[in-house]
Amino acid sequence: MKQSIVKFLEFKGKTLLFIAKNGIYYIAIKPVCEVLNVDYIRQFKNLSEDPILGPALSKQTIQVPGDQARNMVCLPERYIYGWIFSIRSEAKELIDYKRQCYDILYEHFHGIMTNRKDLLREKASIQAKRHEIEEILKTNDAFNKLEELRAEEARLGISLKKLDRQEFEEVADLFTNSGVEFSNS
Repeated sequence: MKQSIVKFLEFKGKTLLFIAKNGIYYIAIKPVCEVLNVDYIRQFKNLSEDPILGPALSKQTIQVPGDQARNMVCLPERYIYGWIFSIRSEAKELIDYKRQCYDILYEHFHGIMTNRKDLLREKASIQAKRHEIEEILKTNDAFNKLEELRAEEARLGISLKKLDRQEFEEVADLFTNSGVEFSNS
């Protein structure tokens, strides 16, 4: 089991630590509560009762300043940000964090919506240009002949599939009647 200790983040002049274990980063809950100025005991109780976060809690041995190793209650990084965002408190530090979260969420989802809108606008423009060219091509006898050939090719493809299905069913009937199992998979 590979683990390493790394500086996590500096917040309001305090350094938070985490432990990397088998590719998962576990963040200690108590130091996060202290930095955000929220009650650790209350947060631990809330986390323990949460149907998603409770099962994710684990005790990890984390190196703290002064060469001491301590067992600390941790959450995997994938849950830590959502947990912090869900905390209810009037602590200025927490309110600052939540404000940053709102900005990040807005930028992310606004970007998705804006990008989708831009892509839809571009798609509509291309479809309009394609339609204009098709209308021009419809006056060309060679283009009309090409469209007729495409339609005939599609009709023949459907007829071939139907014929293949009939032949398969006939062969399958031969095997079924002879006692040999045959499946269409």
